[in-house]
Amino acid sequence: MIFTMSQRSEPSTREISTHAPQETFQFGFNLGRSLATPRNVLLFGELGVGKTVLAKGLVCGLGIEDPDDVVSPSFTLIQEYHAQGRTIHHVDLYRIDDPREVEGLGLEELLLDESAYVIVEWADKGPLPDVPGTIHIHIRDLGDDDRAIQVEYR
Repeated sequence: MIFTMSQRSEPSTREISTHAPQETFQFGFNLGRSLATPRNVLLFGELGVGKTVLAKGLVCGLGIEDPDDVVSPSFTLIQEYHAQGRTIHHVDLYRIDDPREVEGLGLEELLLDESAYVIVEWADKGPLPDVPGTIHIHIRDLGDDDRAIQVEYR
């Protein structure tokens, strides 16, 4: 499965299917490798659909070699990685109960930082700025390990 996201001035949407967690990871990895410039990637989907698996793939595609080094920031909320001269912020908003809590995280500054990659799991949990060039990924469970992954480049 090869996926590339070219630079476009107009929004575009693409949907793919994966049939195992390894394929979801590989999709994230390929997407991470294809990102030519820092980007924000917002992940949406129900609990257990593979947002963290996809996020791990993205972080590894951006340069972290060992997937075991990529941990879900469910309790710390934000995990920072440095690889190949890149700064990567992995954010997990699962524990956020009130959208106003997002304002105190400094997430808006991270999303507006044009020199960093930001991956946000549970992006629907809070108000996030609409930053041009952001990739929105919606993951749906199709049963068993099958997933529909809709990628919208804005």
